[in-house]
Amino acid sequence: MKIGEWKILEKAIFPLIYVGEWILYVCVLLFIIMFNMANLFNLIYIDMVWEEPISFTSSFGKSWLIALGIGLIIYFYIRNLIGNRMYKIVKEVLWGILFRLNSLSCILWLIVSQGSNYSKDDRILLLAITLFSILLTIQIIIKLRNEIK
Repeated sequence: MKIGEWKILEKAIFPLIYVGEWILYVCVLLFIIMFNMANLFNLIYIDMVWEEPISFTSSFGKSWLIALGIGLIIYFYIRNLIGNRMYKIVKEVLWGILFRLNSLSCILWLIVSQGSNYSKDDRILLLAITLFSILLTIQIIIKLRNEIK
């Protein structure tokens, strides 16, 4: 491939990567909002023993793999951010805020769910998502500190 052809290809691909990054962020944001809304609805509407909570899983294994897959994708994405220094810092701050808020809300749902009738699988999934969010937050904080230095 000649140098001129590479520059044309580079000009076409990099804008698609930037758009893809923001689409990933919005998709993860919507997933987190839906997850936390289901927890909130379970808290508000399930007040009697015979009422069943909204289940997060139809299959525990499938949900576990989805959460693990999303966590790994975001881990490698955060590890290999592209763009100039300021753009990386903005992305790290936005991802950090998202995962910090999700970590706090998941901890809240774990504490509140002690008195409810959540299934064991849902609690394990909630704990796993909490741990993934905390680990991603730690990764982002470390990367942000190194980026600022």
